[in-house]
Amino acid sequence: MIRTIIKAMALIAICISSDQEIFFINHLVEKNGAYFRPITNEPVIGEVYRYFGHDRSNHSEFVGIIDHKGKNGTWTRWWENGNKKSKGSYVNSVRHGFWTEWKKDGNKYAEMLYKNGKIIQLKNCEKENCDEIMEQ
Repeated sequence: MIRTIIKAMALIAICISSDQEIFFINHLVEKNGAYFRPITNEPVIGEVYRYFGHDRSNHSEFVGIIDHKGKNGTWTRWWENGNKKSKGSYVNSVRHGFWTEWKKDGNKYAEMLYKNGKIIQLKNCEKENCDEIMEQ
């Protein structure tokens, strides 16, 4: 409980001291890969987090950053049960580089290598050994 409060306070301090706003994906509207504030429909620019449970004071995780060019850097998504869903990098809202996807039960499902939004290599982890490093 105390750790949760400390984490929440740290997150608020970061928000106050940073020029970038922070948002919780739980309350955003996604349209064509972009995120918007509900009601005002304003585009979101800043750090995106996801909280688990009923409110922001519970456990939260960093999802990714949206700048003026869109999603950039590493993004992580989770299932409602708290297990990872996918993780990989965006460049101007286009998938680029190594991505991993997991099923709801937490088992790794697939590994993909993207180049400019197109899959150039794919491994089905249920049929192939995903412990080996993909060739680039």
